[in-house]
Amino acid sequence: MSFSRRFPRSAVAAALLPLLLPATAGAAGISGTVASGKVPLAGSAVRLFAAGSGPAAPLGSARSASDGSWSIDYRAPDGAQLYVLATGGSRRGVRHGQQLRLLAVAGAASAIGEQPTLALDERSTVAGAYALARFADGAGNVGGPSPGLQNAIATAANLFEARAGRVSFVLGNAPNGLLTEALPTFNTLANLLATCGSGTARDCRALFAAARAPGARRPANTLAAALAFARSPWRVTSAQVRLAIPRRARRAPFGPALSAAPKAWTIVIQYTGSGLNAPGRMAFAADGTIWAGNNFQSPGTTAGLELTALTPTGQPIPGSPFSGGGLRGMGWGTAVGLDGRIWNSNFSGGSISVNAADGRTLSPDGGYTAGDPQRPQGVAVAPNGDVWIANFGGDSVIRYPKGIPDRATAQVITGGGIVKPFAIQVDDRGYAWVTNGAESARPGSVTVIAPDGRTLRNVSGGGLRSPQGLALDSAGNAWIANLLSASVTRISRAGRVSSDSPLRSSVQGGWGIAVDGADHVWVAGFFGGNVTELCGIRRSCPPGVAAGRPISPARGGYDSAAFEHITAVQVDQSGNVWLANNWTTASPLSQPVGGAGLAQIVGAATPVKTPLVGLPLRP
Repeated sequence: MSFSRRFPRSAVAAALLPLLLPATAGAAGISGTVASGKVPLAGSAVRLFAAGSGPAAPLGSARSASDGSWSIDYRAPDGAQLYVLATGGSRRGVRHGQQLRLLAVAGAASAIGEQPTLALDERSTVAGAYALARFADGAGNVGGPSPGLQNAIATAANLFEARAGRVSFVLGNAPNGLLTEALPTFNTLANLLATCGSGTARDCRALFAAARAPGARRPANTLAAALAFARSPWRVTSAQVRLAIPRRARRAPFGPALSAAPKAWTIVIQYTGSGLNAPGRMAFAADGTIWAGNNFQSPGTTAGLELTALTPTGQPIPGSPFSGGGLRGMGWGTAVGLDGRIWNSNFSGGSISVNAADGRTLSPDGGYTAGDPQRPQGVAVAPNGDVWIANFGGDSVIRYPKGIPDRATAQVITGGGIVKPFAIQVDDRGYAWVTNGAESARPGSVTVIAPDGRTLRNVSGGGLRSPQGLALDSAGNAWIANLLSASVTRISRAGRVSSDSPLRSSVQGGWGIAVDGADHVWVAGFFGGNVTELCGIRRSCPPGVAAGRPISPARGGYDSAAFEHITAVQVDQSGNVWLANNWTTASPLSQPVGGAGLAQIVGAATPVKTPLVGLPLRP
């Protein structure tokens, strides 16, 4: 169902405002400019809205002057997230109607001050469309559940600082800037939109035809076109490239821009610092905080002693990185429970560490050793609070009933094919799914364990060869990333391998794997440093793409200069895809050097409720 069908239009929203957001702050004002291709738009209809969990609420409107300036007085509802739409206007005497629609994200009303200024243009529109790809529609309605909406709005400022009228510091500087393709891609997308505002109605129609995704309606305005690119980044056509990369005689307004066709229209942001060094896996808390255990300790490759915590926009939270409590060489085990506690398996330390939701250490100095963890890897928290650990070095699985790491109650599970267990996930029934034989040339398997610790079945075949990551979809099917067979294996809830397994496509050494809120499957390629998006069981996919088939480009998947040897992929509540750069590509695999932090594909997926406990659900 489209956003516009789920939420009423602005007139109805205004009537509902007292019910949805009863309290209001004091009077304030907001002003700014509206332009297309750096040329002011006169007579543009500018409207201010408050976004929330329900319909967007209109707060005021104005018409832009001949220099593109405008000003609106308003009263903001408490907790409101503000954004501005500009529709139509005249550019150098050429009048545009509804087909020209620009968006700029202002942010939380409580944080922008009483008299902020805001710049609306194609760059602010691209930033808003990508960050809010899962919360906005082409008509300009923005809204959705918390905290995904708030975090998405904050993410827009990592692309374009609308209140400053410039590309953000995050996007414009190292480790991004000209070190990756993100900034040129962002500017090229803005140039694409500008072909409408700086041209004629015919140019607008050409843009909308190029932006239209298979099976979707043709965009009716520039905002809808930007959303189409954000939601279908896999689609790169010759018509798009001709518009995006004009001849030299037609100088593009925004630069630096791409000089050749991109592999995809993804915008990938890289985040480093706060102790990030060879992050193995990350997990999200309920508020969107990102927790990542680090394999190595800066500046070398000794066992990592720190746990990094970042805000949903990639900034360190106070106190990060955290140390102590036995943290030592975290491998692939980082999980957050419903109670907010963070669990980490210490591959080098042979123990389990626990931190409180605010980062405080809860485990003893040497970590917890109940169940005799030996080089432990994956950790999962069950819906009932049990904690399950893939005890890689002990050929066993450890269960802490109710999350209590006590020697008297810890259960050690062996047999049933459990050998070199690596990843572990627990479904809605409390059944644990475990991959066996990681980092081995021998055929691997998946063991299914009952909530009480009984091994129920051992599944083999279907390309299971060094199975690393495992993810469950909303129907309880398991998807496994295989490192050595460069493929994905699909296993039904009943434990049967799909007839089309192994699924190969563009997977280049599968390691991390995740399922988003639309059941699309995201696979991190360790060897190729790429990401593959597969159609899932819901078939909410482009026409003609069956379950298990690639949505991302068939050759190479999604690629970026920000990707290194990736071991983990996860999806947050805003629909961003996050990746862990575990090892750098600048060194041989025989002599690994820690990778450069985390990478984020902005707005590419359907949001997932976090923390991820049980099956993936939409927020």
